[in-house]
Amino acid sequence: MAERARRALADDVVEALPKVRQLCQKFADCEETTSYGNPTFKRGRKNFLVLDRYKGRSCLWLLVDPVNRDDQLTVEGWFASPYDPRETALCCDLAKLDWSSVGTLIDASYALSAGI
Repeated sequence: MAERARRALADDVVEALPKVRQLCQKFADCEETTSYGNPTFKRGRKNFLVLDRYKGRSCLWLLVDPVNRDDQLTVEGWFASPYDPRETALCCDLAKLDWSSVGTLIDASYALSAGI
């Protein structure tokens, strides 16, 4: 069987990937892989972070606490994940992502991945 070619990543994803790797390196059981060609970070079998692309824009996909979900949606750049019928995740346009606070959101997403 032929190996599937890896999709070329957008420049903003290439720039974001080392930052995300650095923020995830503290998680001993974190695995970096790809899902549909997107850089994906997993805990066990559960994704907790994906550098994705929706409607022509690169974004960061994270699990979110349902209690905080509506508040996070009021922050510029955040939008509902289109493939999330349980409403457990959100996306943020990489161009609008506040890198100074994203570490806390990644930590929360990682923690939530244990309970799903």
